[in-house]
Formats: sequence, C-alpha cells, structure tokens
Amino acid sequence: MKISPEILAKHPNKTLDKALRYLYASIVYLEVPLMAIRFEFNGETWEADTPGEAIALREKLERSTRFPSDPLREMDKQDRFWTPDRFMDVITGVGKLQHRFLMSIDEHPGITSGELMQHLGLNSEVALAGVISGLSKQLKQIGIEPKQTFQITVKWSGKKKTRTFILDDFFVSAGTEQNWPDAWKQTLKEKEDDAATTKVRKARK
Repeated sequence: MKISPEILAKHPNKTLDKALRYLYASIVYLEVPLMAIRFEFNGETWEADTPGEAIALREKLERSTRFPSDPLREMDKQDRFWTPDRFMDVITGVGKLQHRFLMSIDEHPGITSGELMQHLGLNSEVALAGVISGLSKQLKQIGIEPKQTFQITVKWSGKKKTRTFILDDFFVSAGTEQNWPDAWKQTLKEKEDDAATTKVRKARK
C-alpha cells in the first residue's frame, strides 16, 4: 500500500493508524505470523506484538497525552491499593526465592542484577530472570501488577547494560506497618534452621 509524501506529512497519525489497521486486517485474513511492531510516539520508541496491540497502545498513549492523570490522585490510589491484607497476600503467596529477592532489594535500594545474583546465590543472569519471571507470574495470579511492587531501570554505558532494582514506595510503606522485612527475616531463619536440623536427624537414622 503506497502512501504519498504529501498525505503522510499532513496527517502522520491518521496515516499510521490506517496503515496499521490495513496491515492487521491483512494478517488476520491471511493468517501470517508477524514479528514485533515498533513505532515512534513523542520521541520514544514503543513496541507491540501484533498490529491490533500496536493500534490499541497508540490510542492509549494519545489519550494519556490529551488527558494526563492527576499525580496526587494516582498516589492516593496506590496508597489505598496497598492494604495490609494485600501486602500479606504477596508475602505469603510468593516463593521463598522470590521473597528473598524482595528483601534484598529492600535492604539495598538500587541494587544491580550482579549484586542480586550474589545475594540470592545464583550463578547467571538467566537464573535471575527465572526468579523475576516467577515472581511476576505469582503477583499476577493474586491480581497485582509487578510494577506495583518493584521497578527495573536499565542504563547503557557503551555496550554495557546495567539493571538496577527498587521497590515501590507504597509497597515498602505497607511492609513497614507489618514489620517487614525484619520480623520475616527471623521467621525465615528459624525455618531454615528447622529444615537443617530435620535433615541431620534423618541422616543419622
């Protein structure tokens, strides 16, 4: 489908939307697999897996630009979101390694992926990615988006990539009210000691 430069210059957004819709209809009709789609918006590059997702994402971005959310309202919303019960759902619902992942970030805000690997006793970035993926799935199962709990920042220095991790402030605040992670460190240590004692007793029998 050819688009004249004049039309593209006058209506860049509408032209892109029509092109995406045309591509989407063609892909659905022909049942052809499609690679990730990238597009520019407000000077940033965005990515979607399908034309339909690309159109929906662009429309969402345009709405957010026209009607930006009130920061104070968003903060109040997050504050009310992290109730004591919801926080406990996270702590009791995630795996042991995922719990240690959260505690390590709490102890060292801005911790790097390499440092996290050492804290968790992991030997590769792939293993760390598995922990993060497992945590994300566990959080979604209890109705919580991973970004509501922790954030990852990626910075590049030449060809070197550094990932740093922090916990959401409202998640941390909710944890403080539950004496987390201090009380939970002791609980985990007691469980580990009990498990080690049980293992020794079984070995002696």
